[in-house]
Amino acid sequence: MNPAKGREIRERLNPHIGFFYAVDHILERRQTPFQLAELVETPAFGRVLLLDGITQVSEQWEYRYHEPMVHPALLAHPDPKQVLIIGGGDGGILREVLLHTTVTHVDLVELDEAVVEFAHAQLQHVHQGGFDDPRVQLHYHDGRTFVENSRQHYDAIIMDMTDPSGPSCRLYTKEFFQAVAAKLHPGAVFVMHGESPIMRPAAWACIDRTLSAVFPRLCTATCFVPMYATLWSFRYAGSGRLPVDLSPLEVESFLLRRLLRPPQLTTPAMWPALFAPDPVLAAAAVHPDGRLILDSAPDFPDSFDPRG
Repeated sequence: MNPAKGREIRERLNPHIGFFYAVDHILERRQTPFQLAELVETPAFGRVLLLDGITQVSEQWEYRYHEPMVHPALLAHPDPKQVLIIGGGDGGILREVLLHTTVTHVDLVELDEAVVEFAHAQLQHVHQGGFDDPRVQLHYHDGRTFVENSRQHYDAIIMDMTDPSGPSCRLYTKEFFQAVAAKLHPGAVFVMHGESPIMRPAAWACIDRTLSAVFPRLCTATCFVPMYATLWSFRYAGSGRLPVDLSPLEVESFLLRRLLRPPQLTTPAMWPALFAPDPVLAAAAVHPDGRLILDSAPDFPDSFDPRG
């Protein structure tokens, strides 16, 4: 008997609304030193990686998250060579970074080595061999500790972390963003997901206020990400040129000259839509619970358990 028969993954997007999807089969389950990793087969998303029962990545439509996390930041830089990925143990961010022919070295820092092993074996569709690329060096450390102790500087730092709760909160504070800024070359870009301005406007406002306290310039892209069932945001921070400054003609030229294959979402035609000033962003920015996130008070005002 299939133990997954009749199982549904149910997640809250905030305490008042959520989504569900059906599971056909459990393909593998592994308890790591840090969390429960599961790979399930679903009719809607194909294979899905769950960590402690929470959706991390799906085969279907995952590019709608991974492409905006990578290409806008790297295209905004004239010649990105050194890239740091914090998190991203499924390999999707890594796959997109390695499409850039200018990139010569990537440090990927993942806390849980078992997640990388799990993804390497089971999520080939996502990583597409990226873990075996000679340009890649894997580090199994806490991301904050790695950044604070590293002597390396980067042309782009990409943070692909879980939502800001529990231990992950230490990666959303002003002090951590200051450590990140200190590891950026001139003209480099820091990119992170910014939560949903619709489902978690307070979290969006906190991230916005905290990034603004460290970086001179910010911009935001948004798109609908089916595996997270909502409009999602991507935040780009730095002191120089940012993705919003690129015209569709520049994007087209850079994509032709610098990528091994064209992207599906971050295209010249989609560029204005990705960076359009959606009114939900302005509304979220002035949310009354938006505040500076500090090491001394790292908890977000709208933290909750997505599992209900």
